[in-house]
Amino acid sequence: MQRRGFLKFALGGTVGLVASPAIWTTLYDLAYWTQNWGWIPRLENGENNYINTVSKLDGTPITVRLVDNRVIRPLGNKENTYSNGGLTPLAASEAQLMYSESRVKRPLLKGADGGYTYITWEKAEKILKEKTEQASGSLAFLNADTSSSLNDLFSAFLAKNGSDQYYFMPSEEQNATNAWIAMGGTGRIGYDIKNSDFILSVSANFMDSWGTVAHNRAIFNETHPIEEETSLKIAYTGAMQDSTQVVSDMWLPIKPGTEEKFLFGLLAELVQRGKTSDVALMGLASQYSLDDVAKTCGTDSQKIKALVDELLNASRPLVLTGATLGQTSSSTAIMLTIAINYALGRINQDGSMINLPMQEPLLPQAQHYAEIFNRNFVAFCQNVANNKNEAPKLLFINEANPIYALSKDAQVEQAFKNIEYKITFATHWSETCAVSDLVLPAACGLERFDDVFTPYGSGSINWTIAKPVTNPQFKARPVGELLIALAEELNLDLGVKDIPSLLEKRANALGIDFKQQLESGNTFEKAQDNTTIPMISFMPLLTKRATPPLTDIALLTYVNSAAGNPSTGIPPYATRAITAYQLQDGLAIAQMNKATADKLGLDNQAKAFIETRNGKMPVQVKVFEGIMNDVVAVMAGLGHTEFDKFSTNKGNNILQFTEIEMEAGSDLPVWTHACNVVKG
Repeated sequence: MQRRGFLKFALGGTVGLVASPAIWTTLYDLAYWTQNWGWIPRLENGENNYINTVSKLDGTPITVRLVDNRVIRPLGNKENTYSNGGLTPLAASEAQLMYSESRVKRPLLKGADGGYTYITWEKAEKILKEKTEQASGSLAFLNADTSSSLNDLFSAFLAKNGSDQYYFMPSEEQNATNAWIAMGGTGRIGYDIKNSDFILSVSANFMDSWGTVAHNRAIFNETHPIEEETSLKIAYTGAMQDSTQVVSDMWLPIKPGTEEKFLFGLLAELVQRGKTSDVALMGLASQYSLDDVAKTCGTDSQKIKALVDELLNASRPLVLTGATLGQTSSSTAIMLTIAINYALGRINQDGSMINLPMQEPLLPQAQHYAEIFNRNFVAFCQNVANNKNEAPKLLFINEANPIYALSKDAQVEQAFKNIEYKITFATHWSETCAVSDLVLPAACGLERFDDVFTPYGSGSINWTIAKPVTNPQFKARPVGELLIALAEELNLDLGVKDIPSLLEKRANALGIDFKQQLESGNTFEKAQDNTTIPMISFMPLLTKRATPPLTDIALLTYVNSAAGNPSTGIPPYATRAITAYQLQDGLAIAQMNKATADKLGLDNQAKAFIETRNGKMPVQVKVFEGIMNDVVAVMAGLGHTEFDKFSTNKGNNILQFTEIEMEAGSDLPVWTHACNVVKG
């Protein structure tokens, strides 16, 4: 057979095969048959149910969809007047996190070899009781959630056991509260973003990771109707393009770490324009020239003047300042923000800085929030690590991950080694779990009663109840109920029988019906009606000076809220929020503009090291023109060594390399922006 004849034969056979109905009938039967195999996943039909609650991950009101009582997904609660149906990426991932493989499924006990074994709850409860009794009052408690009424329960439990060492993780709220009280405020700082017509945000990314994000986004949507005139203008000083910058009307980037000098400059300009006759403020402002401020901050003095024009032309301006989530602004920066709002006549007015009342303890033995905020967990760790203070025999840790989240400067690892016994209540297996002696599975926010009371950044008193929409997965238990049961075993009366009765006390304190609030799932909100301006004292500010930049290159650690937080790891639902280039070659990405890269002798995609006094972290350079000169930006939230496959071995943990200084006067931790960048 010739080659041409062979091709005709082959082609004819193929055409005949395709044209024959036999092959298609066989393929159809095969496809139909394979769909009946037992291991093929099938959609389960069932009754839809929707329950209103609140995400304990970031305080966003949500509506949870259930099918046959199985949690399917969180949705924005469109009936909630506080969020108006807004949904943050972290709240959207709560169902996936509830089913995550990183969940602590049963109690885990650390053995002599450093490994962990599953134990029964009966044995765990016995150890819990024995260790609490053996501590004889030498115990401490660390909690990451400042908005929960369960803090009253936890601090009362501590007090009943003879200790007052109750701590929060370091936060912006802690420094702000102490600054406000030092200057004569009687409660907490609030920011009435809702009623403002011009917001100056000094480095606070309030559209993504600062304050009440869902509420802030709802306000933005309301004040920015499509194809209509906006009723709110935003000015932003963040050093990098982010979620707040892209919606701002005016972007005036300043170098990280120069916020204090920038605010001193704003105050000086307001004084020069006669906005205050306070002698103390006038004397303080006279020490700063606008040209010098602009040079230090990396901006232009004329732009600062234009910004002041906008503030003075607005009817209801508001100035706020903030830092990366989990880090803190200095009390100096916050005091200056208070002084600027005071000079503008913008305290306790609509759309201004608000003096919110501090919540009173719900239980007789509970500690006052002002007392707790006055304690410094970083100093606690440093003193215990260096044997300056006696280490407690027992440390309780609730849903906090200080081993991962805090800088090496905090010396958390050494402090933990000096503490005899550590018990961690955790929803997910974290880096802190891995150094604890006993790890107890905690019910997540969708599995327990809890609440969110006036989170930091609020402009009014607000309260949302979290209620269980399903039974706890695995062997998890609500921590509050566990400690109530432990107190009963120890013959201690905490003044409450269960968590719903504790939350009812909160409702009574607010003067509202608990049952109605629980069933509705709405957010109770009470606007501040006291327009009296507090007696502000500027004496604490007179000794303050702007801290100069410590290095030529400033380190900006930024947060993508979709990438989770230190206690959740990276949510499975949000893995697409981290782009491929941010994980290239397993390295963290250091973003800088071309001018900065050229100055450092670095090319795009080049390997480099970020150096601080805490070591050298390998990075890969990414040239990005959405960042100002002499700034290198690194995303926080990567570099986990625990949790699950979505979190481990993804980049590096920049938080470990940041530098912390204790601020003179407040003795509270402040994160600096010092770093050097060298070739790899």
